Amino acid sequence: MSTFGNGPRNSKRLACWFILTAVSAFAIGACTRTVTNEAQTILPGFTEEFGEFYSRPSELAAKESNDIVKSMRLNATAMKLGEDVYNKNCTQCHGADLKGVPAQHTPDLTDSVWRFSGDDLVSGGRTKFPSDVEWTVRYGIRSGNENARGLEADMVALDPQYRNEEDKKEFGDRVYLTNGEIADVTEYVLKLGGQEADEAKAARGDALFHDGNKGNCFDCHGEDATGDFTLGSTNLTQRQLYLYGSDRASILESITRGRHGVMPAFDGKLKPEELKAVSVFVFSRAGKDAPSSN
Repeated sequence: MSTFGNGPRNSKRLACWFILTAVSAFAIGACTRTVTNEAQTILPGFTEEFGEFYSRPSELAAKESNDIVKSMRLNATAMKLGEDVYNKNCTQCHGADLKGVPAQHTPDLTDSVWRFSGDDLVSGGRTKFPSDVEWTVRYGIRSGNENARGLEADMVALDPQYRNEEDKKEFGDRVYLTNGEIADVTEYVLKLGGQEADEAKAARGDALFHDGNKGNCFDCHGEDATGDFTLGSTNLTQRQLYLYGSDRASILESITRGRHGVMPAFDGKLKPEELKAVSVFVFSRAGKDAPSSN
């Protein structure tokens, strides 16, 4: 009888239990969908749940990029997020394959040549790390940011009428090489790159290239013309590295008008975790075998 008398209350308790269970199940399902949707929104194609094997993107923000590559969890997420960030922000200039776009005068990011010094003390900046890529991505190259790379040097225009304001402050309107002498240096650069060149002109160009009072080209490109990676100057013996073309007309224009390549700074444009992730991604695609001599 007591059982019969408690029946309605038991039924109500049972009903409440089913309702609570259903609500809990819905809440768990909603959380799962939220995480999954977040993953798919931030990391296209990333269907794994964050946790033991994959970090949340926000975790990257507080980590050093050099430490991210040492962690399976952090690196897995950084690679996925970094690729997404690259595709949205970098392909227009560097190409979907990271090999650079000739029309944009951008470098191949998949080779082992780094134009600017890194921060590694032991190697004097020759050995590069993800943090070096991050610096470039964050502050840019001649971007106007006070921490930008390339502020120490650019390719000065040997024809004074094409000098920018910074170069005018240092070099004024002085004519260092005549048009004929510029043509001679052009032939020497062609020869340096293993191309056909007028031997007589190239010989004169060689002398001008190494003349500290005239061409003074060796000051940035080195006595052997292999470039100075601390300044970001080009290795002239490797014509595939010429960002503005290696034919006679392009070399002549570079010497005459100068070059002042710019890469924008992404500090403030990308989230902290995006800056770290895209740096890790780009670093992973770069060649590591050949020495960084440029």
